[in-house]
Amino acid sequence: MTVSANFLVGTTASGKSAVAQHLAERAGQLIVSADSMNIYRGMDIGTAKPTAADRAKADYAGFDLADPTENFNVAAYLAATRPAFESGRDVIVAGGTGLYVKCLTEGFDDVPPENAALRAELEALDFSALERRAKEGAADLYANLTEDDRRNPRRLIRILEKNGAAMGKWNSKPKPAIVGLRVEREVLLKRVEARVESMYSAGLLDEARQLIQLDLSRTAAQAIGYAEAFAVLRNEMTLEEAQEKTIIRTRQLAKRQMTWFRNQLNVEWIDVAEFDSLEKLAAAVSAAWRRIGPAPIILD
Repeated sequence: MTVSANFLVGTTASGKSAVAQHLAERAGQLIVSADSMNIYRGMDIGTAKPTAADRAKADYAGFDLADPTENFNVAAYLAATRPAFESGRDVIVAGGTGLYVKCLTEGFDDVPPENAALRAELEALDFSALERRAKEGAADLYANLTEDDRRNPRRLIRILEKNGAAMGKWNSKPKPAIVGLRVEREVLLKRVEARVESMYSAGLLDEARQLIQLDLSRTAAQAIGYAEAFAVLRNEMTLEEAQEKTIIRTRQLAKRQMTWFRNQLNVEWIDVAEFDSLEKLAAAVSAAWRRIGPAPIILD
């Protein structure tokens, strides 16, 4: 069965969700989230999921696939979203998790055993060089590490081994063209600051108060925004410190996302600054999709 979808990628706070919502409402398309944090039930405010009002106007998949106490991986994501692609409906894939997008468009293979030569090369690096290589060469995997793991050279080496093995397979495959939204750095920073303030105003601490009682998975416990909210509830941070750290971590995530998109995907970028309304930006995205055509989805 041959299936395809229109893709819209971008960093956090780039506006891709609003564009996807706008287009799906008007054309009746199904939106599949490609965001590794949207999969958790009960983690709504800090992950900027669509509101109940938005979900009433457009159909979604890829959300609320697991409890935050569960471990979840890309293979589980592919299995969970497969019915959406087999539904026969026109699909928009919107999100910022590059690994999900890459697996959808280029396929998913089990990572082969450790590469002895690569391990020797990585073990010879000092920590700062190893950390830089992990951030640039395995951005999505690095983003999911805990703070302790990020200081552990063995964990950094392992994610580079995993990513290197997978990329070696993928690099020989064609990269279909997809569309992405690009936002100027200063504008993006202002959007991130506004989003963090909005999250706390919307009740992030109340949501975190429910979650902190659970035996959360490591990924859920370290999620941007939630880890800081948990620290506030444990009296380890002030509210202001938590907000500032969340802004910093979100900005760092956006940088890693752009590195992934540029190095691993074939993205036709649309500069958000060129459009003065959501309607005009959405029209530009729609025109780009018509020009390049939908990207094939690899289900097997």
